[in-house]
Amino acid sequence: MIRSLERIKRSRVVAGLGAALTVTLLATACTGGSSAPNTAAAKPTELRMLYTTDEANSAAVASLVPQFKEKFGIDLKIDNQPYDALQQKVFSEFASSSSYYDIVVVDTPWAPALVQNLEPLSQYIQNDALNPGTLQSNVGDFIPKVFYDTAVYNADSPIKRYPDPTAKPDVSAIKNAGFDVYGMPIQSNVAVMAYRSDLFNDPTQKANFKAKYGKDLTVPKTWDDYAQVAGFFTQPDKKLYGTTVMAGVGDWATDDFKTLLASYGGDGTLADESGKPAFNTPEGVEALDYYAKLAQSGHVPPGSTSADWGTTAESFGSGLTAMTINYHDLKLADNVKGGTIGYAPVPTGKAAGPHFGTWMLSLNKNSKNKEWAYQAISWLTAAEQQTTMTAKSLHPSRASVFAGIKSDNPLAPFYDTLGKSLAEGVGRARLTNYTEVSHEVAVAVNNAATGASSPSDALKSASDKVSALLKSAGY
Repeated sequence: MIRSLERIKRSRVVAGLGAALTVTLLATACTGGSSAPNTAAAKPTELRMLYTTDEANSAAVASLVPQFKEKFGIDLKIDNQPYDALQQKVFSEFASSSSYYDIVVVDTPWAPALVQNLEPLSQYIQNDALNPGTLQSNVGDFIPKVFYDTAVYNADSPIKRYPDPTAKPDVSAIKNAGFDVYGMPIQSNVAVMAYRSDLFNDPTQKANFKAKYGKDLTVPKTWDDYAQVAGFFTQPDKKLYGTTVMAGVGDWATDDFKTLLASYGGDGTLADESGKPAFNTPEGVEALDYYAKLAQSGHVPPGSTSADWGTTAESFGSGLTAMTINYHDLKLADNVKGGTIGYAPVPTGKAAGPHFGTWMLSLNKNSKNKEWAYQAISWLTAAEQQTTMTAKSLHPSRASVFAGIKSDNPLAPFYDTLGKSLAEGVGRARLTNYTEVSHEVAVAVNNAATGASSPSDALKSASDKVSALLKSAGY
């Protein structure tokens, strides 16, 4: 599983990397074109893929290398890099027009700055000779929201989004709308709620909740219920708190806020297609006010205003909290006797909008082996291979894989929640400098959570700073 999400700390060293290299990338992209695939291209002895470590489940992908060699007769060399090193490596490879890597894994925040350096795939997907009688290029099987958010771009205007993100993916329709496909989704992450099902099912807890609130104890479906249940389970004398927040300055805090903003009826992407901030709104203030009150309520563990993905996972896993929101399945420590875990979609307000983001496998436009590299990424992301990789906790991107997960799979409840949540997810704004934008939003979230600023003042300050960032990036 994505255990190192518990260790990732995306430093400010790389925060401006996308914006800093965008001009260079666009300049080099203009010097190289994309040619029609040559189905008679000579088979290489190896393909090189630049990939991340645990953030996109490298163990699952690596497990298929022997099968790939057996099927294609090609060695697949995978260069795994931790997140920050990977981001720098990906951008530097494209800035130098390097052809060393045939396949590159791309995280969604980077894609707008990289898209002109990625090979458009429509010509390969529609080439029967490259897709002989398999589901390899069956793009209609990808979860629509995941596919459009991750892989479909107008390279000349990356900020634009496909007009109907719920439509079944169809390459001809995508092309007719002025877009193309720039990768195949491989690992889909979305916010889900985990809860201690043993506590929710405990007769004493149920009776005490009924006596206190006059209603049954159930897994919360609304944010009001979530806060109430968190308060009920908070028993510091027993070292138990209701839930967690990720209010430390980092993308985790931005993601927490994005989820709330979307569910309160706001624009969960944080910026509109004209490049204007979209979070300093009544919905944004209401969402951040809720978050700040939860952070200051005493219903979250001490230190939550500096917490990240790892901190919250550890708090829940050690038995310190009854609920949490994170992006992967969790485990309870051996000392949490009798503890069991359930999963459910994150609560909603006026709408559902859990934050999500997906890694995709893309072709380096400078590769000398594009036809074979395409067959590699289509094989790796096909339903059969994704199903195999669920044994190592891959987060699938295809609907048929979720539908085929058996009830006796130990992670079946997690996958059921994951699939439902991906269908409702809200991604990030398509900005070449999204990481810098996210940082300013995270500072605002932290300031509100610590009480250093009111939610309205925090968002006003962040919006002003983000406006300047977007203007400097040419929006």
